[in-house]
Amino acid sequence: MRANVLTDWKTLEMREVPDPRPGPGQALMEVVYAGICGSDVTVFNHHHPTATVPRVMCHEILGVVREINGGGPLPYRVGDRVAVFPLSHCGECDPCRDGNFHVCRNLRILGLHLDGGFADYVCAEVEKIFPVSGDIPDRVAILTEPLAVGFHANARAGTGPGDTALVVGAGPIGILCAMCAQYFGAAKVALAEINPERIELARSFGFEVIDANGEVTDAIAARTGGKGFDKVFEASGSPAGALLVASAAKIRGVIVPIGIPHGTLAYETGKIVLKELSVVGSRVHTLKHFGRSVEMMEHFYRRKTFDLERMIAAAYPLEDLAEGIARQASGRFNGKILVKVKK
Repeated sequence: MRANVLTDWKTLEMREVPDPRPGPGQALMEVVYAGICGSDVTVFNHHHPTATVPRVMCHEILGVVREINGGGPLPYRVGDRVAVFPLSHCGECDPCRDGNFHVCRNLRILGLHLDGGFADYVCAEVEKIFPVSGDIPDRVAILTEPLAVGFHANARAGTGPGDTALVVGAGPIGILCAMCAQYFGAAKVALAEINPERIELARSFGFEVIDANGEVTDAIAARTGGKGFDKVFEASGSPAGALLVASAAKIRGVIVPIGIPHGTLAYETGKIVLKELSVVGSRVHTLKHFGRSVEMMEHFYRRKTFDLERMIAAAYPLEDLAEGIARQASGRFNGKILVKVKK
């Protein structure tokens, strides 16, 4: 099969490699689309502490099941199109024994520690594969994994009906997190962003956007009657974003950092203490939340809540993965960048 392999840090090479064989309790999938995530840029540049090379990157995978090696009754069969939950847990550590497999002490992730989706075929555990209904376009279905990040973050925040929510950063994860907040019932959802293209994209989905190039705290106060937001999600990974969240949250509000920035960020701990804010970590997603995100994605598409295909900024052939990663790393473009694998 074809694979675009990270042979060394910052070095990609198209190769012909043997097709992977599904082990017991695994399935083999032909990759249709693979999403380029910020974590792929992190791995590419050797900024991830545990990723290894050589490696086929990518954990955002939409594929077609080609072989199933055991696993009992399943909700899909060979030929079905599926979204892939990309985490593999040990089942032995304390978090696993508590049922928190997504924060396993020995967590392995497709594209970081196991070969992922920038190849013609990939294997995954059968219970971590979710069928996608046939009426959903490929370029919508591929958004399941990043949507699950937003779903889990809102579940961690306890977002509910009547809440107000602010997402700092209108990149793909930020916008999808805002969509999830609305799905969870938030009455007001806004984003803060400095990039004009991202501001335009977020507004095109009907969200109120605060231009963070101006007086952000004044704008937040004006939109919340001086109270601040119930839930504040930090999705920019920037020093300015981290410093903003404590001011943006209401007294006894909730702050949720999403993702892992390249370096250590400073938060206004004085305000966190004085306002009795809750800071809640959110790491990827649980298996249950991933399954719920498939349902949510289908809900958005069928009810035309959001035109999710407009989240796609570009799609590159597998051979041009390096160009796609460079575009993702530039931060100058809005929307999601895909790799179209299946010819």
